[in-house]
Amino acid sequence: MLPFRVISRLFVAKIIRGLGLCAGLLLAVTAAAEPLDQWTWRGLTPKESFAGSNYEGAVYEPATDTLVVVGNGFNALVRKPGDTAWRVRDVGSQRPLYSVATANRVFYAVGARGTILVSKDAETWIARDSTVSVPLAAITYTDSIFVAVGDGGMIVTSKVGGQWSVHRSGVIDPLHGVAFLNGIFISVGANGIILRSEDGSYWLPQVCPTKNVLHGITVGQKRFVAVGDDGVILSSPDGEKWTLQNSGTAKSLYGVGYGQGTFVAVGAEGTILTSTDGITWKARPAGIRHFLKSVTFARNACWVVGWNGAILESGSLSGGK
Repeated sequence: MLPFRVISRLFVAKIIRGLGLCAGLLLAVTAAAEPLDQWTWRGLTPKESFAGSNYEGAVYEPATDTLVVVGNGFNALVRKPGDTAWRVRDVGSQRPLYSVATANRVFYAVGARGTILVSKDAETWIARDSTVSVPLAAITYTDSIFVAVGDGGMIVTSKVGGQWSVHRSGVIDPLHGVAFLNGIFISVGANGIILRSEDGSYWLPQVCPTKNVLHGITVGQKRFVAVGDDGVILSSPDGEKWTLQNSGTAKSLYGVGYGQGTFVAVGAEGTILTSTDGITWKARPAGIRHFLKSVTFARNACWVVGWNGAILESGSLSGGK
């Protein structure tokens, strides 16, 4: 039989090896954590305070490496190359902004009472006459035309972003989102409304498998993906035939974006869902209970904005298109 002192040393050695193995496994698990499970608060106010502005839209302009966030604080938040904090810029309007887009290195924001603002540098903003007075909820741009949509089925278009024309949508319900893919515009809104257009002027209603409010729409993987109340997610390859997908949540979804090969949908009480195909979705831990409204991809990360000062940046992403 081995002496007690020798047995004790062997026992301690086994414990040390066991602890080393556990530490190694913990490090491996930490290293393997997915970027979209890691979210860092980037808001101006502490996340615990629930005291910040309600942010509604975000966009990234890659040519100038500029990230812009808009909402009801009557300011735009801007990050440019080298910035480690937000620049707060007065947009010159006392009306809330609901969406922001970029085209040819110029930023376009839309909001309450038909507001349309334009900026070449995200610093100084100039108002444009939309010719309407209803809230405009979303804006998108193709190589030839801008399209903005809003309350009362309102649709306005512009070829250069300066002069705007009103077009009949055929509906009176609010329109909340608009997107463009392969020569087709799609706008979504209340009561499951889906409108389709080939030129932004003439719109036709499409059959929708839900009557839930649809709040947002994006494109990726050669398909449209729309989100709405009660966790509704729809997808379509052509804007005509729409399929309900299983989101795995009953929380309302308010925004959706695509980048780095991934769809990201966000919504009530800190809900974040991701998908690589727009069909199968996975819940992600946001670490907050704020209502989240918009998604963009910038600087190799996903950015999410929402109410009560919510601005989140994901872990570093790589790969994808």
